[in-house]
Amino acid sequence: MRWSKEDIGFLKENYPKNISLENISKQINKTIESIQHKAVRMKIHRPRFLSHKPRKRQPRKLIDRRYYEKNKEKVYRRKMNRRKRLKEEAVKISGGKCKICGYNKCISALEFHHSQKNKENNVSSLLKNESRQKLLKEAGKCILLCANCHREAHHGSVV
Repeated sequence: MRWSKEDIGFLKENYPKNISLENISKQINKTIESIQHKAVRMKIHRPRFLSHKPRKRQPRKLIDRRYYEKNKEKVYRRKMNRRKRLKEEAVKISGGKCKICGYNKCISALEFHHSQKNKENNVSSLLKNESRQKLLKEAGKCILLCANCHREAHHGSVV
């Protein structure tokens, strides 16, 4: 449908004003999309209206800190559960017991020992800070030892 000179004149006069597009649409019998399209082609601009957004947004770091302060216990429990779950999975993949003496009573007493010189990271730090894939990749390079056998291995008595 073509635009008449009256429609174009009405659009030039009223589009920049604070009149709703619905009202303009009813007056000239055109869709809102066609009105916006025609205004862009004619280079007519509408004034920007103030939004209800807050002017100063709080930085993400501040929001996270406030959340942590309110929910310390919950965050701590979530971290500990994640670390425990990841260690259980890594221990399960590594055999579930000490390679030397067969100890398997307490998972906390089991440690990962790099037998070759292919160490990229410490498995205990990967448990805290890195992704599951990185942890399992590094744990695959290790042998599982209990704490006593691990100390003896570093002292030079075993392995």
